[in-house]
Amino acid sequence: MVKIKICGITRLSDALDASLAGADCLGFNFSRRSPRVISPENARAIIAQLPPFVQSAGIFVDQSPEEINEICRFCDLQIAQLHSEQYTPANAQSIHEARVIRVFRPEEDFDVEWVRSYARQSGTNTFLFDAYRPDMEGGTGETIGTALASRIFSELGSSCYTILAGGLNETNVADAIRLVQPWAVDTASGVECEPGIKDPEKIKAFIRAVRLTSIL
Repeated sequence: MVKIKICGITRLSDALDASLAGADCLGFNFSRRSPRVISPENARAIIAQLPPFVQSAGIFVDQSPEEINEICRFCDLQIAQLHSEQYTPANAQSIHEARVIRVFRPEEDFDVEWVRSYARQSGTNTFLFDAYRPDMEGGTGETIGTALASRIFSELGSSCYTILAGGLNETNVADAIRLVQPWAVDTASGVECEPGIKDPEKIKAFIRAVRLTSIL
């Protein structure tokens, strides 16, 4: 069964809508540059009211490992999702308050050996692949080319847990799952009416599309 993460949560109502619709994980963006940024205080208040078995992930771009640990502990985050090339394998090893997901934004010449090397050096076993755009670290609404994503996920195989992100919505996620075969999918803009504000009907439609594809 393909896992589902709904990212860029800023409101309790959206968090509960996503949880009750069947999301496995919710993402809270702490990047000061993101239109979906949330304060640790607000994230903590939302996370405290989530149903059992729904995990929470922090999205980090600007923070040091020390600050990431502090935010994860304060908010009770289970996952630290690291965007940005500044996060070396040593940085990942120093994050001990949550499990690490390392994000890559591949271009056409992407070499999966970078992922394997990062896994060996850091102990990280979960990697998210998002669309590349020079001025944004995520939430672009743009998709990874199908051929590129298929190559990366095929070459990595079962050596790690792979998450597909980038422009996914209820109309294209089924095809993406069939072609790329990710362990999980992640969406933010694909279930929004505006940045940071989710549309409950889009959330339900997205999750329904993933679930139907997963059981075929």
